[in-house]
Formats: sequence, structure tokens, C-alpha cells
Amino acid sequence: MNRLEVMKMTLEHQGAISVGDAFIDYLSIDENNDKYEKRLGGASVNAAVHLSRYKMASYYVTKLGDGQDSKFVKEELIKESIKLDYSVHTPAKELPCVYIHLDQNGDRIFHSYMNETPDDVLTSKDIQEDAFINRKLFYFGSGTLFHEKAKEATRKALEAAKKNNAFISFDANIRLKRWESEEHCRSTILRFLPKADTIKLSEEELLLLMEETSLEAALEKATEIPVPLIYVTVGKEGAYVIFQGQTEFIRGKLVEAIDTTGAGDAYMAAVLFCIHMYGFPATIKEAVSYGYNGNIMGALVATKVGSLPDIGNYCQIVDELFIKPDKMKR
Repeated sequence: MNRLEVMKMTLEHQGAISVGDAFIDYLSIDENNDKYEKRLGGASVNAAVHLSRYKMASYYVTKLGDGQDSKFVKEELIKESIKLDYSVHTPAKELPCVYIHLDQNGDRIFHSYMNETPDDVLTSKDIQEDAFINRKLFYFGSGTLFHEKAKEATRKALEAAKKNNAFISFDANIRLKRWESEEHCRSTILRFLPKADTIKLSEEELLLLMEETSLEAALEKATEIPVPLIYVTVGKEGAYVIFQGQTEFIRGKLVEAIDTTGAGDAYMAAVLFCIHMYGFPATIKEAVSYGYNGNIMGALVATKVGSLPDIGNYCQIVDELFIKPDKMKR
């Protein structure tokens, strides 16, 4: 019996743990991009919050400081019922800030990135192995891979998660401005991809990693990635799922997009909720249903401003809009 077969039998409702950097998003609120609103941000934060809104136990491991931004993030995370038991604190830590502009289509433009303490990151000493006991989902992204110390912390977290038979999920969320070069980014991420049980990439990220200019060619190459479940989002069109070498297109839910910031994080969290709730998909049909549910959540988030808008009661959304897989027994 392979590891995924064991996972299908043992995956229980024991929550998720995410590792990453918390951000402050300064989101433009006018057409001239002159005025900004302060928001909680960062892909790993977004994923942790979405999972918590499904009434899952959601743990978040990050590093915070004494500054106002850290206090703001901590307060917001506590409001979202995020468990910070295993996060760490250093007084001088300043959180990274991103200024986000919006174009006329509601698409996000990461205009600028600032980090006053770039070397004050999670280290391997900050990772407590008991944090991963009974956590059945582990989420990470490339945001902790570009810095050597943070990469080692991520590696230690991965080892602890695997030791405890957690389901490993990776969301690329590539921000090239944080990397020393495109090649360094590509080679690092490609080394980590096979460690995951499921991954999510945007179309742009897939093209970058596969070194292709056409989506068709990149998808063909992606079937060779040794990961059993891969989702590739293609904006408003929807997403592709690659399940054990089979590729299917999942049409998106058409909405009037106001702000696409964080739509991909909502997509990934919906897929992880389905895995947590129903187990690893047994067929391509079930993998498609998980992706369909991801499309729903991504679309709903895109109709509001910000990466973590109020889109209503998540459990009600699941009941009314989600496709439930045929093998749903719990």
C-alpha cells in the first residue's frame, strides 16, 4: 500500500498547519492609485484564514515583531480564529509590505515590495516538531524558499509533516522580485515540487517553471512532474487539473471581477478543504469536482475588494454551491 492509499484511509478532521511570511498589503482604493487601505496579506496567511473559515482548526507558523504592523497582523489572525501557538517572536522584526495597484480589469499589479528586515526570517530552530502532530494538512509556498535560512526552516517543517503522515500541499505564488534570479527561483521550486502531494500553479508560473511559451506545451511537460494532483489556474477561464497523468479542463464561474487579489489562494484553500473533508480524490472526476469548488471560491473572492473579503458563511457556500464527490461518506 503506497502513502497516498494510506492517506485516503487515515485522513481525519484534524486541521491544517501553514508556514510562511505574513505581509501587509497596501491596496489601492482609487483609480489613480494614490490612496491605499491596509490589509492582512500574504499567500500563506490567506490560505490559513480561508481554511479557518471552513471551521477547520488552522495553525499558522510565522515570525512577528513588536511593531504596529505585527500587532495588526496578530489581532487580525486571532479574529479569524487562527492558532498562533507555534509562531515565534523577535522584537526587531518588521513585516514585508506590498503595494498593490489594480488595472481596469480588476487584475492585480504588484507595484512595489519592501522589507526592512529581510534576514529576520523563520529558521530551522523556530520549527517545533510537535506542531505537526495530528495535523493532517501541511501548506507551504515559495515565499519561504528564496532565503537560505527560511528554506532550511521549510525543509525541517516538511520533514516533520511527512513524519506525521500529513498531506503536503504546495502553492507556488512566485514573486520574482524576491529572488536573486529567475533561474534560482525555477531550480529551487522544481526541487521542492516532488515533495508535495498536490500543487497549485498559475498559468504564468507554469510557463516559467516549464520554460515554455505555450500553455499546451507547458501542460504536457507538467504531466511528467512526479506529483499525483496538480491544479493550474488560468484566470477567469477556469483551471486545469492533472490527476495521475490525466489532464482535464475545469471551466470557471463567470463573474464581474472587481479585484482578483487572493483569488488563487481561495482556490487552493477550497481544494484543501475538500481533501481534508473527503480525502484524496480517487478518480479524475473527483479531482475535477475539487477544482470546480476552487473555481467557485476564487470567483466569489474576485467580486470583492482585497484578498480576504467577506463573502458570507463558508459552510453555507459548501452546502449550496459545492459539488460533493460521489464517495462522500462523512
